[in-house]
Amino acid sequence: MGFGRELSSRERIMRIFCNQEVDRPALKLWGAQPGTALLHPAYEPVQRLALQTSDIFAAASSPFSMYWGKNEANFVSIERRPTDSPLWQDEITLAQLSGRVLRQVCRVSTKGEPPYVTEHFVKEPADLESLLRLPYEPYPFHIESFSRTEAAVGNRGVTLFSLDHPGYALQRLTGSETLAYFSVDCRPLLLQAVEIFSRRVRQQAEQALKAGVRLFQWVGPEVFLPPLLSPKDFEDFCFGPDAALCNDIHNSGGYVWVHSHGKVADFIPRFIQMGVDVLNPLEPPKNGDVALSQLVERYGAAIGWEGNVEIQELLLSDKERLTPLITQCVQAGAASGRFILCPSAGFMEYPAPTERYIDNLLFYLRFGLQAVQSYARG
Repeated sequence: MGFGRELSSRERIMRIFCNQEVDRPALKLWGAQPGTALLHPAYEPVQRLALQTSDIFAAASSPFSMYWGKNEANFVSIERRPTDSPLWQDEITLAQLSGRVLRQVCRVSTKGEPPYVTEHFVKEPADLESLLRLPYEPYPFHIESFSRTEAAVGNRGVTLFSLDHPGYALQRLTGSETLAYFSVDCRPLLLQAVEIFSRRVRQQAEQALKAGVRLFQWVGPEVFLPPLLSPKDFEDFCFGPDAALCNDIHNSGGYVWVHSHGKVADFIPRFIQMGVDVLNPLEPPKNGDVALSQLVERYGAAIGWEGNVEIQELLLSDKERLTPLITQCVQAGAASGRFILCPSAGFMEYPAPTERYIDNLLFYLRFGLQAVQSYARG
């Protein structure tokens, strides 16, 4: 089928979500959207080129708190304390619950590096039980941020509504090690927590659907994949709740984008059955196990394929390696008819980008555009 013209980015992306024929694969630079503040001035030419040439996937949301609801200020307090390094501070969050205090410590960079949690809220089952007993009232739903982002993007792309993930919310409370112990020692309690969190997310999705939102995104399945947890844990804590949410969204005419790092190859059938329309980031070895050409040959257009370029390649490789890598990714993905070329992480996650990284990002956009355009259908 010929379109007689090049599709707009919005048309192209929507047709990939809908599993309809497209003019060519899409090109995405994760994190590039209008109005995004620069983490470092060196990113400016990358952001500018991405907004000119790539298919934009913007994100927006409405206020939401999975654990505390809209009344969190009544019992949650946060303070910053210095550490023995001027590069880091400790952000200490205390939740004063009925008869119990939950404490989280997050180490926060003063230079824009990613934060990391050194102490989690939930350390024993009674902590989680106390949190689940807390009266919960959600924030009022607001569509304004989403509408503003949609207007700014226009036909240059789409805006996805960001939802929290029930399982990932549980893992953030416990950390992966405690979650693994709890999955054996107090599994019914974890199932109860995920069920409660799932209801809260589905309620917000329902409000967004009523407001006209059609594209949704979330992250989280990766923390339930081996080696962190077992296939049975993926089924119980991820597949079931996510399938119910996907069903809600599809029944209202919406579509779903899901992010899951790690080794997902053996779980592709479950993501398809779950109802995922586009799966990201499809990491090749060593971080992942995706041989894209083999998976596309096996599953075809049953799911939208996004990614397959490791961010480490853009950080460290030279153009002699990137050229065939990008070419092979596009060749493999294009065979599905539902491919989006994309790095495995947001492009602006490094506060001190090297000259090589900036140069490679610009090369990725320019050569990536050539690569996807080479599969254009007249």
